[in-house]
Amino acid sequence: MLPCLRSSATRRYRVEVSGWDRAQNFFVEHCDLLWSEEAGKRVTLQQKLRNASILFVRLLAPEQSEAAHPVVYEAEWVGPAPAGGYEFRLRAMAPRLREQVTSMV
Repeated sequence: MLPCLRSSATRRYRVEVSGWDRAQNFFVEHCDLLWSEEAGKRVTLQQKLRNASILFVRLLAPEQSEAAHPVVYEAEWVGPAPAGGYEFRLRAMAPRLREQVTSMV
């Protein structure tokens, strides 16, 4: 049996990222999302964010006739980007069950 080979290719997607920056100001920024099996999903933003900030990421695909829906991620600080800006790893957030939401109110 052959061992499973992992692709180390990094895929690049043009996205729109929105959320609240470190000063609690809402922002919208277009950037590239880099996705690889080793590093996960990463974005470089010009905005300074708090670690564990909530971000909304929407794929910008001109070939799609209808707009993509945003996906919610938690931002994990990676460090300053070599070309400027700030690099963050995106961690998927699990949706809350309706029972969890109503019990919090």
